[in-house]
Formats: sequence, structure tokens, C-alpha cells
Amino acid sequence: MPGRYGDRSLKTMVAFCARLRRIDYKRWASPALALAICILLLFALQEISQTINYHSVSLRLFDIAPHRWIAALAATALSFVALVARDEIGLRHVAAKVPRALLWIGATAASALGNIAGFGALTGGAVRCRVYGAADVTPSQVGRLTVFTSVSLIMALLLIGASGALWDTSLLATMMHIAPGPLRMISAIVLIALAAAVACCDTQTKRIETRWRRIAFDIPARADLLAQIIFGVVDVLGAGAALWAFLPGAHVSFVSFLAVYSISLLLGILGHTPGGVGVFESIMVFALRGDVTGPSLVAALVAYRAVYFGLPLVLSAAVLACYEGRALRARLPLSRVARIGRIAPLFLCLITFVTGSMLIVSSATPALAHRLAQLRELVPLWALESSQLVSGVLGVLLLFVARGLLRRLDAAWWVTVALTALSLVLSVIKGLAFVEAGVLATLLVLLIVTRRHFNRRAALFAEPFTAGWLISVAIVLMCAAWVMFFAYRNVPYQNDLWWEFAFDERASRSLRAMLASGLFATVFSLWQLLRPAAGRFVHPSSKDLTDAVQIIRVQERSDAGLAMMGDKSFLFSDSRQAFLMYAKHGRTWAALHDPVGPRCEWDELIRKFVMLAHSHGGRAAFYQVRADSLPLYLDSGLTLMKLGEEARLALDGFDLNGPKRAALRYSLRRAERDGCTVEVIDEAAVPEHLDILRGISDSWLKSREAREKSFSVAAFSAAYLAAQSVMLVRENGVPVAFTTFMTTDLNVEATVGVMRHLSDASPYVMDYLFVQLALHLKSNGCRYLSLGVAPFAGMQPTPLSSPLHRLGSMVWRFGGRFYNFQGLRAFKGKFQPRWEPRYLAVSGWASALVTLVDLSILAGGRRS
Repeated sequence: MPGRYGDRSLKTMVAFCARLRRIDYKRWASPALALAICILLLFALQEISQTINYHSVSLRLFDIAPHRWIAALAATALSFVALVARDEIGLRHVAAKVPRALLWIGATAASALGNIAGFGALTGGAVRCRVYGAADVTPSQVGRLTVFTSVSLIMALLLIGASGALWDTSLLATMMHIAPGPLRMISAIVLIALAAAVACCDTQTKRIETRWRRIAFDIPARADLLAQIIFGVVDVLGAGAALWAFLPGAHVSFVSFLAVYSISLLLGILGHTPGGVGVFESIMVFALRGDVTGPSLVAALVAYRAVYFGLPLVLSAAVLACYEGRALRARLPLSRVARIGRIAPLFLCLITFVTGSMLIVSSATPALAHRLAQLRELVPLWALESSQLVSGVLGVLLLFVARGLLRRLDAAWWVTVALTALSLVLSVIKGLAFVEAGVLATLLVLLIVTRRHFNRRAALFAEPFTAGWLISVAIVLMCAAWVMFFAYRNVPYQNDLWWEFAFDERASRSLRAMLASGLFATVFSLWQLLRPAAGRFVHPSSKDLTDAVQIIRVQERSDAGLAMMGDKSFLFSDSRQAFLMYAKHGRTWAALHDPVGPRCEWDELIRKFVMLAHSHGGRAAFYQVRADSLPLYLDSGLTLMKLGEEARLALDGFDLNGPKRAALRYSLRRAERDGCTVEVIDEAAVPEHLDILRGISDSWLKSREAREKSFSVAAFSAAYLAAQSVMLVRENGVPVAFTTFMTTDLNVEATVGVMRHLSDASPYVMDYLFVQLALHLKSNGCRYLSLGVAPFAGMQPTPLSSPLHRLGSMVWRFGGRFYNFQGLRAFKGKFQPRWEPRYLAVSGWASALVTLVDLSILAGGRRS
């Protein structure tokens, strides 16, 4: 036994080292640099904030007068109007024109996203490509527009900064550690350079191409460049005014403030951090610390971020969620309008990530004392303690689930809705956080409105997270930890803090919540990094398909012909004399039927498939296996569940004599009276009849509002039908029904494949078809005909039944309103077949429930 466990530990260590070797360390370089910058900024903020008190900042923030919020909103609106004007000029510059509604959506949404996500030229350009592309604006034109607007914005920032330096050098000189004289000279040079750049422009746009690396760039028309710079100044003026509105009693002129603001904004843009966060705040606090009190400045920066960055993002998401407005539909075809809505998940992803960050920071900071006093009378202590801890963990989970929204996953939408609704309740319990509750309620409404955009069915965490995403989560947690230590700077750390539970012990609650959030994020990230690759479904190669067909032809089981549909992968034995056909969805690796080929190789294949699924962190399942092979699955440690019974007709004793066949004789006579005749189409002649067969098939699907199935259900395809024989029924010379049937070279068994009929055919046509098929196969020496499986048939409850067996029997008894289980068995029972049980073999009875869901998805044609 020690050797056995030692070997297992050694294998685990080897697998762990192999996983580490597979990590692409190059893709971690850029996120690691961002993490390093974040650490440096936090150290800088730590030094700058020595004289700032968290509670003073909170008081200043809540004491901001309503008229200042209104003024900031008006300034923000002015800035975004200028942004729209800049995009309109940019579109004119690239000789493109879009409807007014698209212009407003594209300009505001691109700017809002660029402000939050960072790399504004790239992220904003991606949004413009989607929105303006609906009006036939090419990606090349969007790229030129983005370059033009970005360069002109930098010129506007330089113009404001240089002009402000010439107006008053004292503030910028102190900030940049440059003497006033050289600063004036530099400012004058910048202004002269800007004037020269404008003077070099002509009356029309010129495109210059260079031979070096085939670079091409535009020299804009002078009027366009001047208009861009003017509206860029208005844009910066509005944005700066939004911050200025929150700075009462500042001992600095607005012109000097605007110069500092523009230089800080320029450095933040060059730093490529989201919205210049960290860089912008550090520079503003450092530059204005002598003219504005620290708490007031920090409170103003927080309010400014909420108004100028957060609110436009939410409003843009709301506009995109309602993009099907009549005004937009009237200007564009529906197909083009649909392209715009596809960027809504991107905005919801960002809002969810920001909301998760808010929950983590909220759990790490103290609630207001007077609100805790009110809660003391409303909720017990355990509810207060657990709500703050759980809220932080839910915030971390939202950070990870947000990526699923970006991929438009259905599961991500449901999980985000559940987490948001639960966090909404907890936000009230943990401290009457009404602002936080309002943000969560807004996110919940946006999720409900945009439900139609999240329609992809895939596992939520099937794909590993990128290095950038994991580093982003780490940065959020580091910032939240810094805020926590900043908030409780005056609370001396003691080990007893971890175990103190009381309404007024806010530091203890925040410490525990931060620890829970950090541990959860660490464990989840390590699981993502070190878990085995999920694996993906791949269609079989032509060689594998050829080898599988050869194996199928020389054995008895005709249902193995489903492998020729080409919708399943193959796993061959080492000798390639036997194979398994399988497909994958989520964590379920589902093999269809028993292995195909010599029985002596089945045990090897079953174990090989179980190991393959487990090596990818999945569960192995074997669908519709026969009773005589059950010991092989039990030996592999799998659990068995009965799925139903297969109707297997012995053709040697099949005839139409006797009272038990009276119903079949009657159906045969009525069908012949209705003019039904039958013909058999051999494999070689099937291609000539494909158009007739496809017409019947399409009509059958349309009448049932259904689509083709796959995996365990035969589907209509030219290649698949060409490998079988077909029995066609004509009614008064018109083709009305057909079925394909599979056999092997041994001609022991035949299996019914695709069955279709017209809705207006004789009601006895299917009975007639199967009777004629059975008689035809019997005359050709075939011994058995499989009529398929009747799901959940033969599952009668007994006192010792397993939970799965009891569930199956309930489905059989009460599931008739969803699927005609008993009617299907009754139809097949008319032929007096022998009923043989079929089973599902899977690891664990709880896994069987998930496996059945995945199997139904596989039958619907989806793979992962």
C-alpha cells in the first residue's frame, strides 16, 4: 500500500511539473508589468496619503452638495457632445458618413469603453468598427479615424497645458520640478510646433505613403484639424470642469487647474492604465496638495470617476441594450442593426467587473456608524458578519464570471443574475449600502434587458483564463487591501482582531472579508492554472472514418453504422481493430454504444476512454450499452442506470399469421387500398434519389418545427444515406415515406436509421413501411431488426430501487405531456419484438443527471 500511494504522489508531481512547463511565460510579461506598475503606484499613494484620513474623505464625499453633482453632470454632457462632434469630423476626414443615431451610439459608447478599459484607441476603435461598420464604414477607415482623433486630442492637451503654463507657471513648475523660465520656453516651443503643424496642412486631406515598411499616413485638411483641436479643447474643458465642480474652495485658478488636469490626463493616456487610474490620481494629488485639502481632493476624484467614467458606461450599455429603436431600424436593415447589439455583452462584462470590484472594496471598508446603529435593531449579529464576508466572495466570483458575459455564455448570464440579486440583498444587510444597492439594481436591470445577447451554450469555465484576466483580479484585490489598510490606519493590528465579533468591530469584519476574498481568488486561480486541459471535440479524419467503416463491415452490430454520420470522434484500440465513437459537451465525454470490434479488445478501450476523460478533468459516460457488457463497466468503477429498452425483432419467426398480428394485417391492407407500394433502393442508387428523399425529409421537419438531430439519432445527410439502403413508399405513384436501414457484411442484424413521411400520407403508411421492411430483410436472410430504443421503458419502481431508477420510472409515468414515451413503446410493441434493456454507465449517480442533460445537448447537435 505505501508503494501504491507513493506512486500516485509521484505521478501527481510529474503531472504538476508538466503543467508548469506548458505555461507560456511570454504571455505573462505584459500583465506582470501592469502588476509591477500597480505596486509602485500603491507605494506612491501610500506616501502621498499619509496626511489623509479615510473617514474625512467619506464625510467630504457624502457632503457634496446636489448642485455640484448637477454641475458635474452638465460638464460631462458637454464633454461627450464634443466627443460626438470630433467623431463626425473624423468620419468626414475619412470620407465616410453614418446615420445620426449610429454616430451618437458609436462616439459615446467607444469613448465610455475606452475610458474604463484603457488602451482607448484600441478598445474604442473596436466599438467603432462594430457600430460604424453597420453603415459600411470599413475597418481601415475606422483605423484612420481613430488615429486622427487620438493625435488631435493629444494636440489639444498640449495646447491647454502649454497655454496654462504661459498663463501661470507656478503650479506646473512645482509639479514638474522645472524653473519658470525654461517652462515658459518649452511651452512657447510647443505652441509654435502646434501652429506649424496646422500650417503644414492643405485645404484637402492628403495621403502620404513611404517605402519604409510600406507605412501610409494622412495629412488632414487644415479645417478638419483645426475643428478637431477646437472640439478637443471643449472635450477636455468639459471633463476638467466635471472634476472642478467637486473642488470647493480651491486656492488655484481654473486655468492653472486645467493645465495640471490636461498634463495629468496626457500622462495617464501614455501609461495605458484603465482611464489613467492611479497615474492620474497620483499626479493630481501631488500637484494640488498645497491648494486643496487632501480629503476634499480625494473625495472629488472619487466622485469625478463615478460621474465621468461610471455613468457614461452604464448609459452606453443601456442604449446598446435598446438599440432596436424605431429611429435606428428606419435607417438600417435589421441584419446590420443586429451587428451593433453584439457589443452590448462587452459593456455588461466591464460593468460586472467594476461591480465585483466595488463589492470587494465595500467589504474591505467600514460601514457608516449611524447605519450600523440602525441595523443593530433589525438584524442579528451573525447576519451582519456573514453578509459582509459573503459579499466579498461574491465580488470575486463576479470578476471571474464577467469573462463569460464577454463570450456571451448563457450560463454566465444566469450566474451573474443570481450573484447580483443575492449581493443586492446582502448590500442592505451588511450596512444599509444604498448606493451599492442602486448600482447592483442597475446591473440587474441591464442584464434582464440584454438577455437575448447571451445565447451561447458552453461550459462557464471550460476555457482557461488568460494571464491578463488573472492579473487584473490580483490588482483589484491589492487595491482593495490597500484601501482597507488606509481605512483602518489608526487601528493597531492585534491577533485578537480575527476573533472579535460585535456590531462596532468593523475592522475585524473587514479583515475577515478581505482574507476570504483573497483565499477564494487564490484557490480559484490556482485551479484554473493547474487543472488539466478540458479538451475539445474534433471531427474524425478521413483515415479514421475509413478504418472505422472497415471494422463496422466485418462485425454483427448494425447500429455501429451511426459512426458513418461523421459527427463523432473515434478512439481506436492499440491494434486499430476496434474503436469507440464519442462526442463531448462540457465535462461529459460520451461514448455511444459499446466498443465496435473484437470483444477481446473492449476492456482495453473502455479503460482507455475513462482515462482520456479523466486526464482532461471530465467524466466518462457510455450511452445505450447492452446488458452482456455490464461487467466491463462495473470493473472500471462506473455506475449503471437503465435508460430504457430496445425493440429487437427476430425475423426468423416473423409473419402476419395469428391473432397477434391482426392489427398489422389490417394496416397492410388499408395502406395497399390507399395505393401504397414499396421499393428498395440499394446503396449505389441512393444518390439518384436524394432530391426525392430530401423533399420528404424537409417536409417532415417543417411539419414538426424540428431540426436535424445527431449523436445517437440518425440525421439526413447525403454521405450518410449513401452508405445505406433505403426503402421508399409511394402512394399512387407519389413518394410519401422512406426509411434507411443499416446492415453489415455478416447480414445478422439490421437497424432502422432515418425515418420520414409526409404529413398528408396515409395514416397506415408507417406500419406498412415497417412490415414491408421486416419481410424484405427476412427474405434476404437477415436474422434481427432493431426498431430502436423506447426511453425509460421497463423502469418499474421497487423498494430497493436506486434514486436514478426511481427518477426514470417517474419520467415514464408522468412525462407524457412532454414526450410520448408510452405511445412510442406501444407503436413498436405492435410488432411483438423482444425487449432488451439498455444502460448508461457513468461515474457516480449524481454525475448521471448532468450527463443526461449533456447527452440531450449532444443530440441537439452542439459540441464543445
